Amino acid sequence: MIILTDDLFLGSGNHKTVYAHPTDKNLCIKILHTMPDSDLEKEFRYRKALGDRAEKMTLLTKYFGEVDTSKGKGYLFERVLDFDGKISKTMLDILEDTVADKKNLPETEKLLLDFKKTYFDEKFLLAGVDLENYLVQKISPTERRVRIIDNIGCASTIPLPYYFDFFTLKRLRKYWARFVDLMRSDYKSVFSEEFLRKLAEI
Repeated sequence: MIILTDDLFLGSGNHKTVYAHPTDKNLCIKILHTMPDSDLEKEFRYRKALGDRAEKMTLLTKYFGEVDTSKGKGYLFERVLDFDGKISKTMLDILEDTVADKKNLPETEKLLLDFKKTYFDEKFLLAGVDLENYLVQKISPTERRVRIIDNIGCASTIPLPYYFDFFTLKRLRKYWARFVDLMRSDYKSVFSEEFLRKLAEI
């Protein structure tokens, strides 16, 4: 059994509480508030549908199975850390840093365009555009990538986007449009209309 103490606490949301693994800094343990949890079940259905593709997707964090903990059943996931061991910032943090200091704007615009390319290349299916669920991981002093830790997959009983390209692309476009709308509404003081049009182009 893994003993989870208060000093390992990382955060808590509507569905789960997250702890750092006590002996492996690259892992975290998610404890559900109630079971069953529709949000996690949705994610697991998506991972199962992906099959071997899941291992190649950079946006998707790795899942390592169930563990017994002092706080009940836990789910073992990759913990997103920068190359130097620091906790990766959320995309919300990155955008707020850019609001505070416009010198960060070129790097932030590159990050968003790279994210768009990876999102469509990997055909990653989202269930929301909460910026706190997008972590920005530094993989070197000059390279960053987005990792998505929640709101993954489709809630529908028969998730057609998992199996048919037409529905996959339709959903990809739908959620990317929502993401761009969020950039336009909340960060119009940061990004030019020209950049937002470029970000919206598919």
